[in-house]
Amino acid sequence: LKMLQLQPEKDIVVEFLRNEEYKYVRALGAVYLRMVGKPVDVYNYLEPLLNDYRKLRHITGANTASHIERDTKKPERMAWAGFDVRYMDDFIDQLLTEAEAVDIAMPALPKRIALEDTGVLKERVS
Repeated sequence: LKMLQLQPEKDIVVEFLRNEEYKYVRALGAVYLRMVGKPVDVYNYLEPLLNDYRKLRHITGANTASHIERDTKKPERMAWAGFDVRYMDDFIDQLLTEAEAVDIAMPALPKRIALEDTGVLKERVS
């Protein structure tokens, strides 16, 4: 959410998305673009990321986690919230199709078919 305060230029966010070396920088750019980007930009920049099949560690169980119980001296206990493995394409699909991602309610995104019908987007070739 710090990026919302910084309000980077679109070019910087696009460079985050093009970064193939650091997968979490790419995921951060995708979330930011989904939150503040125009629908056409969201589809144009995020759909190519559906071809990225790298693994992401995803924190789960944050709703039931207790910050008091965690013990920072023993790493095995630091999995107090638990981790789950996701793939980048699944994460991007969630950003494109669901109203909530990473525990943040996303702005409404028009369906792709509606944008294709109006001529704003070209048909997607998979």
